[in-house]
Amino acid sequence: MEPETTVAFIALGWLITAALLMLRSVRRGRALADALAERNPDTYEALGRPQPDYFQSARGMRFARFIMQREYEKLDDAVLRTRFEEYRGAEMRLLVILLVTLIIVFLLMVAVRFST
Repeated sequence: MEPETTVAFIALGWLITAALLMLRSVRRGRALADALAERNPDTYEALGRPQPDYFQSARGMRFARFIMQREYEKLDDAVLRTRFEEYRGAEMRLLVILLVTLIIVFLLMVAVRFST
């Protein structure tokens, strides 16, 4: 197999994996938002009904802000605070992993391009 083909398959695999991880992330986030709505409906409504989304939306931005600014720490529910903290940590790790692997794929593409 030619190096260009190998790198193309690696890049395609990266894209598919990243899309599947995004799908999983949004599903986990939605489950957490649903738990917040169920356990603390007043807080959920006051926050503007945050909900992660596949595309940029007002509710998705509220959810991202809720996670990134650690607004969940104000909740009276220790279980939800822990679950949101775990979710935030997992999202940060995933972001770092995706960025590092994207750089590696890019460098492979550049190396193949300039080695021929």
